[in-house]
Amino acid sequence: MSIGASAQLLRGFAVDFLTCHNVATVETIMEPDYALSIGGFLLAGRDDKYLPATAAQLEQFPGLCVTVHDTVIGPDAVAMRFTEHGASHRHGGRLSTWGGVTLFCIKNGRLCKGWAEEDYYARKRQLADATCDVVKSPHPAPWDAPCEAPDTAVEALAREWLVTPDSWTDTSRIDEISAEGPRFVELLMIDAVTINQLFSAGQRGAFHLSCTGTYTGGFEDIDPARTGQIVTLHLSGIFDVAGGKVARVQVTADRLGLHRSLMGPK
Repeated sequence: MSIGASAQLLRGFAVDFLTCHNVATVETIMEPDYALSIGGFLLAGRDDKYLPATAAQLEQFPGLCVTVHDTVIGPDAVAMRFTEHGASHRHGGRLSTWGGVTLFCIKNGRLCKGWAEEDYYARKRQLADATCDVVKSPHPAPWDAPCEAPDTAVEALAREWLVTPDSWTDTSRIDEISAEGPRFVELLMIDAVTINQLFSAGQRGAFHLSCTGTYTGGFEDIDPARTGQIVTLHLSGIFDVAGGKVARVQVTADRLGLHRSLMGPK
């Protein structure tokens, strides 16, 4: 027996490609027109745009590893929560760990489009002050998660919850993938949410969002005069539905992108 085709693709991405640094793997797991949306940017084209950007990170972290904490497996889409970690040769070998969520659509037996956000804000902090955050426990069997069919009712529940600004104030349901510094709910008063991608697999699923709203302060090194500025923040995450409602959301936000936008001209 072997794991399912969708799980094999996700494992190929996390293990064979990233952890093993085997760039040739992309030819078998990704479509040539593969595109990744991350941090408000679109890397369109596997070989021309996506690979050079990823190869640069692998060069900076020559021993980079990916630890997988959760997976969602569907026949036409997959997602995972992960931590990347390694030593940066650009920073004298300083160590860093940073979490994120990535999701993919599948076409012709290969990954055809990806959406992701990672906590680069935490990575920047660790490399600057020579600290290293602890890597959370891995999922005991991430590739053995069952492949489940999409459920339109589950997706409808998730969509309603995700686009409702007040949902994001209920922190009891939110597991924010971030380390130190302000949480994204402390940085932004959300006014509107755009769903860029969403899929379900049974009672679970994953999403990528663009949120617009008002910066409420929270970054210590940002001019307080920026408070009240309209900003955009990108999120990616995994949701669980139970008892007819969204019960848990694991989410990571592009805090670094938000910070950089606030550092720019008014």
